[in-house]
Amino acid sequence: MENPYKRKKEPELVRQTILNAAIEIGATDWHHVTFQSIAEKTGVSKGGIIHHFSNKEELLDCIMKRSLIELTEWIIEEKKITGTENGSMAYLQVILKKNGDAHYKCTMRVIMQAILVNEKYVLLWEEWFAEHIIHGCRSEQNVNSLIINLVTDGLWYADNLGRNRISAHQKEQIAETLTRLSRDAKN
Repeated sequence: MENPYKRKKEPELVRQTILNAAIEIGATDWHHVTFQSIAEKTGVSKGGIIHHFSNKEELLDCIMKRSLIELTEWIIEEKKITGTENGSMAYLQVILKKNGDAHYKCTMRVIMQAILVNEKYVLLWEEWFAEHIIHGCRSEQNVNSLIINLVTDGLWYADNLGRNRISAHQKEQIAETLTRLSRDAKN
């Protein structure tokens, strides 16, 4: 590592490096994310990490917020590609299409682990979901929309937990069936 007194200070780059390392480490097990493990992965001193994030919870808060922003961007992009305004169908397509993307998988695993670790992240996820996917409360959805969201959640959980490997063909069939349900939900 260069002499810190001669190194250009790029706080946003260091911050993003720390966040990316925490996501990579946390994708396997959030409990392995420590300032020490991040320091070893990035070369940023523990003091440097603390300069950007005073504790692990602040770090997780930033990861969750950034992850939800990315997920929102992916959903918006999917809506543009497919020409749909249906958040549930865009959510389904993102889950199906992004599954092979390493960054996406790490991000989604960290979101899932955060939700399992702390109730405030469950509430943050539900708030995000209500705003970007269902535009309101799940209990007010019609049955077809609720089915689409529950199946998509199930695919999301299965992919993140590495369970119930579903073939590409099966995923296509699921998407086709849910697309029919989506059309029926409008009628």
